[in-house]
Amino acid sequence: MGHVVQYTESGEAHGLINLLNNSVEFTDFKAMKPEYAEQCRKERKNDAKLVKVRYLNSRGRHERLTKPYCKWQGDPIQQWHLIPNRVYEVPYGFVKEVNGVKNMVRSGLLSVDGEPIRKDETPLDKDFQADALHQLVPVDFVFSAEQAM
Repeated sequence: MGHVVQYTESGEAHGLINLLNNSVEFTDFKAMKPEYAEQCRKERKNDAKLVKVRYLNSRGRHERLTKPYCKWQGDPIQQWHLIPNRVYEVPYGFVKEVNGVKNMVRSGLLSVDGEPIRKDETPLDKDFQADALHQLVPVDFVFSAEQAM
């Protein structure tokens, strides 16, 4: 399976920049119980669907995400390099993996890298979820009549 690498005007490769063969053989989940194997086959098929997304980075437009992706045995190893505010067609499983990372800020923290968390330098009262560093958001929305209501 071939792929086309995208380049910016300055020559930076982005999108799917490399595709490597996997040394692990695909066994079609034969070692699993039939009900679990069927569930995994459906999930694998769903994860392979290509979706159009825009990459956002909370640190700004000069940040990048370079990440390998290979969720299922035997699938090729995909190397992705994403530039903020660009649109990409990526596997749905990759979207779930990137968007699934939750950054937590823990209670009791006084400082991070020597910088106080609060101006009065008191510790945090409770845990909270920080803003996501990387996010892939859908570009095209398809609504059914039920969803529109």
